[in-house]
Amino acid sequence: MDPESRRRGRLTVTARARVARGLTCAALALAAVRLLGVWPIGSAVAAPRARASQSTLPARLTLESGTQSIPRSFFGLSVEYNELAEYEKDGPAFGRVLALIRAQDGSRLELRIGGKSADRTFFVTKPTRPVDYGRPIGEHWLKKLSALVRADRLRVMLDLNLAVHAPSVAATFAQAAVKTLPPTTLAGLEIGNEPDLYWRQPFLAKERLPQTLRSTPKNWTVNYSSADYRRDYSAYARALVAKVPRIPIGGPEIISAKPQWLSAVEGLGREDPSFLSVHRYAGSDCWPRSSPFYPTIALLLDETSSIGFGETIAEAAGFAHSDRQALRLTEVNSISCGGNPGVANSFATALWAPDALFELIRNGANSINWHIRPKAVNAPFHPTSAGIQAMPELYGLAVFADMTGSGAKILNSTLENSGALHLKAWVVRAGSSLRVLLINKGASDARVAMQLGPAGTAHIKRLQAPRVGASSGVTFGGQTIATDGRWQGKPAQTEVTGNGGTYDVTVPGYSAALVSAR
Repeated sequence: MDPESRRRGRLTVTARARVARGLTCAALALAAVRLLGVWPIGSAVAAPRARASQSTLPARLTLESGTQSIPRSFFGLSVEYNELAEYEKDGPAFGRVLALIRAQDGSRLELRIGGKSADRTFFVTKPTRPVDYGRPIGEHWLKKLSALVRADRLRVMLDLNLAVHAPSVAATFAQAAVKTLPPTTLAGLEIGNEPDLYWRQPFLAKERLPQTLRSTPKNWTVNYSSADYRRDYSAYARALVAKVPRIPIGGPEIISAKPQWLSAVEGLGREDPSFLSVHRYAGSDCWPRSSPFYPTIALLLDETSSIGFGETIAEAAGFAHSDRQALRLTEVNSISCGGNPGVANSFATALWAPDALFELIRNGANSINWHIRPKAVNAPFHPTSAGIQAMPELYGLAVFADMTGSGAKILNSTLENSGALHLKAWVVRAGSSLRVLLINKGASDARVAMQLGPAGTAHIKRLQAPRVGASSGVTFGGQTIATDGRWQGKPAQTEVTGNGGTYDVTVPGYSAALVSAR
């Protein structure tokens, strides 16, 4: 058996084993991926009850040997082509929001432009007549993007229209982007968007241009397969390599890490991708309300939505890294299909988000792009006529950003408790700074004895809300995010002194605490 066949077989077997160990039966999981673009993240879980007065339970955090680096410029955003202008018009306020969540390692924040709109958008060099299906963009669009890139220190990933089957149009777009954007800010090019769901989108076959390949079947979406994508990817990659040889190219942009789709873009020589790309959401509002997989707060806070969520990309990461390719999660968020009110816009997302991001790093993701839409329930913030409306999820992303820094590494640690607590802990060292994030996703208060080394003084900033289902009233370190994208209110943090290297910190139910020490 050749090395490539062995690798494909290994990925298939271990992926199946992980699902079998994982979160539901393999048949139902695969059906969920095919139909909805999301792995089921668990079974029905009772909804969290309102907090009652109860005793505080003990836990102990101990540092262990071993570290894992947080990839530089790990966190980025993703927006749709047709929605980018909604953020551009907010100007400085949008830039200040980006400052809250960008990696604290001095790198540029990556903005991926794509999603469903990618396969409905095409580049033109001069005004064109309206087409039956599709949205033209041109030099003016690129110039506005260039201004945003300069103002907010961004890098850009462009998702290219595969549905139109016009490699020459994609190559022209890429050339224009290289010419118009500031030097070295075009981070990469992706080919198509969720091609494993083309079979469900027959309307895409309506999109035609004079440059559309004549070999394109009239009803090409019918039974579209990984083999079809390999053919189409290769045609685009050839055109791109010829015109913009130094720009990284990636795919397959699929809804989950299906082995046959990852393998489809390998073995193409100089057309091989520089990175593999998949999309990940913890749950989906596309499930019917009667389904045990319909998103709830309890399900989002369950470990299947964080540990299990991270494990769904582990085999894809191993597959990519075995060929020295990066694994990029170019669409990530809590609940897909826009999200459901009361869950996707609840404080639970603030507790889930940093935990999920650390789990993705643990399992080998090289970067992620958080998908934002201006009017979606699952958006971390909304651009409005009055300015930025911050949602709970934005606070969770800000907490994660505070944990990063130049050369940041995750330290291995052990968290011990009676089992009655639903507590998570992440420890990060960046330079001389040690930061511990304690996330209490249960109703019981936790008293955590942290063994961090020499005695000293640590500072605690708390992430809190009136209740776990709240969509407003969130504070981090006593402050809220104002409509201008700035922190407002008097900062509030407490101090705790180590006793023999042990720091005692109480974390109320459904809250988090960021502890900073040196």
